[in-house]
Amino acid sequence: MENKENNTASETAPDNNELKFSFLRSFVLLINYLKDAINIRDGIDVEGSVEAIRNDIDFKGANIWILGASIAIASVGLNVNSTAVIIGAMLISPLMGPIMGVGLAIGINNLFMLKRSLKSLGTAVLISVVVSTIYFLLTPFGEVQSELIARTRPNLLDVLIAFFGGIALVVAKTKKGTIASTIYGVAIATALMPPLCTAGYGLANANWSFFFGAFYLFLINSMFIILATWLIVKYLKFPLTSYIDKAKQKKVTRFIWIFTLIIFLPSSYTFWQSIQESFFKSNAENFIAENFEFAESEVINKKVHYTTEEGNPLIEVYLIGKPISGQTKEMLTKKMLSYNLKNAELKIYQSEDNSNELASRLTSEVKSGIIEELYKKNQETIEDKDAKIKLLENEINKMGFSNIPFTSLSKEVKIQYEDVIGMEVGKTVYTNFNKKQDTSTTVLVRWNTNLDAGTRQAKKNSLQKWLRVRLDDEKLKVVSY
Repeated sequence: MENKENNTASETAPDNNELKFSFLRSFVLLINYLKDAINIRDGIDVEGSVEAIRNDIDFKGANIWILGASIAIASVGLNVNSTAVIIGAMLISPLMGPIMGVGLAIGINNLFMLKRSLKSLGTAVLISVVVSTIYFLLTPFGEVQSELIARTRPNLLDVLIAFFGGIALVVAKTKKGTIASTIYGVAIATALMPPLCTAGYGLANANWSFFFGAFYLFLINSMFIILATWLIVKYLKFPLTSYIDKAKQKKVTRFIWIFTLIIFLPSSYTFWQSIQESFFKSNAENFIAENFEFAESEVINKKVHYTTEEGNPLIEVYLIGKPISGQTKEMLTKKMLSYNLKNAELKIYQSEDNSNELASRLTSEVKSGIIEELYKKNQETIEDKDAKIKLLENEINKMGFSNIPFTSLSKEVKIQYEDVIGMEVGKTVYTNFNKKQDTSTTVLVRWNTNLDAGTRQAKKNSLQKWLRVRLDDEKLKVVSY
């Protein structure tokens, strides 16, 4: 029995070993496949890549004109809030050349190329800011649009876009036969032009928060494209132009990372702030939606401010209708704690406030919205009344009243029958209670009381005959009373 069990165990052990070996082999094959799949060293064109980047560095002649035109186009796009125009400007902009030149020059230790690249980049930035500033000084359209505001608060997401965009661009440049679609895509994604245009807007309007915010965004984009270029050049082991000792090489590397960190940290802070602002606005919207439902009041507008001059967040709600009580206000203020809005101030504007103050706080857009809503409601009421009037007119026409000229008819009757002292005209419905029903015109006539019965009957018959001919109605009846 023991021998049998040992034989079974010995047969199972090789099966387990074989399974482990098969799994290990599959894992190794998968790793080798992935290494081969993500390998970017095959098919690189070092000399061609360096030459292509070197040719795009200098800013003179045609490049200057193209840059100026693209900056003007981007400024117009930002001014009129047109995303399509801004994208078009980014596609024709030659700004990427000197930025990549800086990254390549650092990666291959080419001091001469680095000086050329920095000089060209400085020239490009100066031209861009000057052209955009002149445009925004001259343009009659001075309103701040959302596309402009979007370029004034850089955060960590802009860092990630610039870094991964730079990697995609450098890898595309190192391949034999540059991938044009990648270059165009990176030009759009990294958005180098709009921040410089926004900086020009800030300079033209002395809006320094716009200027520094936009210029910082441009600096982020440029720095992380440079960093991506340098990393890929080092990873692909491009040959160095000049040899430097290990100590100096470490010093250069350390300088690059320190400078990158200095650029990175402020954007991380603004990214954290934007996340907090997003959470606050979401909580505020939920708070308003779930707690401002009143039977006799309605919310006509709301504003959520994450930052104010006083420092604390502010929620403003505008109500129309019956004012809510002070007790309700206190209850709403206490409820804010459960929505993580404990540091926020709640202000409620309603009809009990000064009407001029309430009106001044509402934007023109909200005012026009209210007017439009009131106009629609009035229009609907008028249309409803018109429909009812038309329906009644149709019913009257069906009954035949509209065909009786009562005013002129009463005058004619009075002239011909002086003993008539009162007259009424109407439709009467007759039935014999045997499913027979008929509608006819009935004229009620009151005669002078001095008339005897015979004369009154004769005059009634005469009047009935005349009225049947006059109104062309053989069923007309005259009834004396």
